[in-house]
Amino acid sequence: MNDQRAIQFLGDIRKPLLVLHKAILDHERASYEKEFGPVTPAAFLQVLINGSGFRWLTPLSTVIANVDEILDNDEATSVERIAAVESTVGLFSNDVPGNLFLLRYRQILQNSPEILHAHGQVAPILKSVEGA
Repeated sequence: MNDQRAIQFLGDIRKPLLVLHKAILDHERASYEKEFGPVTPAAFLQVLINGSGFRWLTPLSTVIANVDEILDNDEATSVERIAAVESTVGLFSNDVPGNLFLLRYRQILQNSPEILHAHGQVAPILKSVEGA
């Protein structure tokens, strides 16, 4: 993968990842509220930050923050951009040992049309780097 392709990928994947993240959060909030009752957005944010049951989402949040940081940094190197692409692709890859995100993600992917739709926007972008 060359630098220009990495920049293109990161620009293309950013918004679909945000949509996917929101769909996952909406799904997880609905599940949480079904079990514990309604909570305010601020209270749910605290549960997300402090609750061990949501730590599986940290890798996705980290990848999104990294994509934003690389895209906003005019001094980012080609190595940094390519590493950001690799970490994004790796998040959805079976080839990454101990990928706790992917394990839980696959479970909820089957239970939420919204997440499945958002995944449908991310998947072709991820596939575009295979063999690149």
